[in-house]
Amino acid sequence: MSREEKLYAVHSVERALAILEALGQNPGGVGVTKLGKDVGLHKSTVHRLLATLAKYGFVEQDEATEGYRLGMKFVSLALNFLNQLDFRREVLPYLRELAEVTGETTQLAVLEGGEVLYLERCHSQEAITVNLGLRVPAYCTAEGKVLLACLPEERLRKYLENHQFRQFTINTIVNPEQLRLHVERVRMQGFAVSAEEYADSLRGVAAPVFDRHGRAVAALGIAGPASRLTLERINRLIGALQESCYSISLRLGYQRGKVEEPLREEQKSRSAKGGSY
Repeated sequence: MSREEKLYAVHSVERALAILEALGQNPGGVGVTKLGKDVGLHKSTVHRLLATLAKYGFVEQDEATEGYRLGMKFVSLALNFLNQLDFRREVLPYLRELAEVTGETTQLAVLEGGEVLYLERCHSQEAITVNLGLRVPAYCTAEGKVLLACLPEERLRKYLENHQFRQFTINTIVNPEQLRLHVERVRMQGFAVSAEEYADSLRGVAAPVFDRHGRAVAALGIAGPASRLTLERINRLIGALQESCYSISLRLGYQRGKVEEPLREEQKSRSAKGGSY
């Protein structure tokens, strides 16, 4: 291929990308003439590029209106991209950033059975030790409680009926009915706090991470000693935590409204009233 041919090929790709971007901004479809004006190309050039893109499924034409829109090929490509994401690799930059912003240890956990499994963590300079692969009962950790709150009602009911609850500290909730009410509160506010419920002098706060189906697939948490992670300070950290969770959820294809918006109203109300979690 000559230099001129290579240059022409590059220009063709650039023009095709411009067309795809323009179609993305017109979900209802757009005609060739208007599309040409939008991207600054002659109608014949646009028509030729659209024919090639349609051949490979990247665009499709509405027979009734003769307008063009993005094709189903983008759906399959998007699904392939989402399936290929390394979940832990995607989360790690947010864990690091959150640890830098808060000065506390941040961690990623998933729910397995009645336990939370810690998959990743990022230590602060004043670190606490959280072993990767550690399994802890869900009912006495912030990560576990927020994931329990995201379970379907039937699964939560079976968990409460069948699980054996152990008292780790005087703050551990071991009464199933009290735990159910606590989990309902967590569901409403969108985050969970562990106030020395698994270990004395250790507190944590966690929020859920959602996938493209709106399912809570993991929890992102902040943990620290109770002397530093006071309930007042937790109030100030929740916003940053929820923003990180929302950013990760977007990377996983989450499309619903911002999960942190209801939280902020709750947070404002709680700060004003000095309420407990």
